[in-house]
Amino acid sequence: MDENINVKYHDISRQQYLELLAVARGEAIADYIIDNVTVLDVINGEEIPGPIVIKGRHIAGIGPAWSDAQARHRVDAAGAVAAPGFIDAHLHIESSMMTPVTFETATLPHGLTTLICDPHEIVNVMGEEGLAWFIRCAEQARQNQYIQISSCVPALSGSDVNGAEFPLAAMLKWRDHPHVTGLAEVMDYPGVIAGNPDLLDKLDAFRHLTLDGHCPGLSGKELGAYIAAGIENCHEAWTLQEGREKLRAGMALMIREGSAARNLDTLAPLITAMNSPQCMLCTDDRNPWEIAHEGHIDALVRKLINRHNVPVHVAWRLASWSPARHFGLKHLGLLAPGKQADIVLLRDVRNVDIQQVFIKGEPLSLPALQADERNRLQRSQPPYGNTVSRRPVSAADFPFALTPGRRYRVMNIIPGELITPASEYVHTPQGLMDNDICFIAVLERYGRQLPAACGLLRGFGLRHGAVAATVSHDSHNIVVTGRSPEEMALAVNQVINDGGGLCVARGGEVVSHLPLPVAGLMSDQPADTLARQIGDLKAACRECGITLDEPFIQMAFLSLPVIPELKLTSKGLFDSRGFCFTSLEIER
Repeated sequence: MDENINVKYHDISRQQYLELLAVARGEAIADYIIDNVTVLDVINGEEIPGPIVIKGRHIAGIGPAWSDAQARHRVDAAGAVAAPGFIDAHLHIESSMMTPVTFETATLPHGLTTLICDPHEIVNVMGEEGLAWFIRCAEQARQNQYIQISSCVPALSGSDVNGAEFPLAAMLKWRDHPHVTGLAEVMDYPGVIAGNPDLLDKLDAFRHLTLDGHCPGLSGKELGAYIAAGIENCHEAWTLQEGREKLRAGMALMIREGSAARNLDTLAPLITAMNSPQCMLCTDDRNPWEIAHEGHIDALVRKLINRHNVPVHVAWRLASWSPARHFGLKHLGLLAPGKQADIVLLRDVRNVDIQQVFIKGEPLSLPALQADERNRLQRSQPPYGNTVSRRPVSAADFPFALTPGRRYRVMNIIPGELITPASEYVHTPQGLMDNDICFIAVLERYGRQLPAACGLLRGFGLRHGAVAATVSHDSHNIVVTGRSPEEMALAVNQVINDGGGLCVARGGEVVSHLPLPVAGLMSDQPADTLARQIGDLKAACRECGITLDEPFIQMAFLSLPVIPELKLTSKGLFDSRGFCFTSLEIER
């Protein structure tokens, strides 16, 4: 038997099996016994008495039959309830602006023991080098960090300029790695539906794993064709009707509650005990400020239980067993003999009040994890280096020349959603401010020095100054919104000088900025430091009149051409319904 067999399906050697079985039979000493505990049974919807007996990374037994077991360490849970560790079914760690190492430190205390990430943000910037770094981080992590191989780099071919290619040949190098669970979100759904051979080649190569979808608003025959191609899930449903149709069509529904896209309240009424094995929770994009102040998957479970009256066992199933089954992680998602001992001890189940976390059979020591964070980051060999190859700009690089009486296309922000409906605006000399419209521009940052692509944005709330960032999904060019070309240039030049980052400028000066030295996407600072810096940026945005909870994350999606309806890439204004470029001015 190969003891190096893929950890996704069988992560225990023969010798470890023999030791585990000896403890399970009561013939050997366990490593840990958790006493005075009740166990949440997410299969039967019950609570069963402990103890929990652990050998190595695995559970040897649960229940009164093991009450006389011997162990090297006994843990008095003081009446706590034990539940499976949380699993985030889909996220982009880069969008947290934390490295995978820091993300682990920030989220393990919230009970996030497993995540399924798509690193297509850094792959769009750096290609295979970025993916290799994520794999190195996963290999050394205590958290179970699994990776879906990025399928669409860029998101939609020909729609934008990005920093790297990532063809099928490069993808196949990583397909069989133990930390790879499948193919990441296939965003070019028109190409899949049309039978594009390059996309079908990718689907064929990964069919034995999990095929992630991405199809906002898709329905009817087109949805059926997309699913018929083999796509298994989607996290982009944003209406009750859309979520129901996707479930009926056999698609697994990922209910997302991120920092910008918040779909949980809309989709929660769909959840039943019957369909819960086909429903999962994910965050997609969530920043460290919200993780520190609200939580992570624990926050979503808390809302389901207390705001939407979802039964505790059903809510927990969505956050553990359901995603483990969906991604073939047979050793995760349950508290049962032979499963990995990823355990959350809870003082209060309904309020998800976490007392202690066990990860891979060991109690989490947050101080030790924090103390070793810098060393772990260095061991991962992060890809430092300036990825912003853009010359400084001036106000003249933003040629907004609107003519009174002419009609223009406008992107409209809906708070808590990623879709941006299109509308029209007839220009008057004082019209922009009165209509809550500001300028927006996207500048390619990979050395081509293309002219800025310019547009108009409604609903951002900006009354003064400018906001710029190199976090701009998925190609991650420079996006900037502003009231004047002068302040837009000031903000853009700051993020260029920082080698990537976020910036707020107002009154002719930079009032707050955050350098992101790893691919222009991530900070190398600890989570608490980063959360404070983001808090400063949020305060600076409010002083500019912006009322959105997460302005930078909301702004980051204004360049993603696969989400309806009107977007702005470095190549121009893009109609995401017709999948074609369009003009800012509407022809008479």
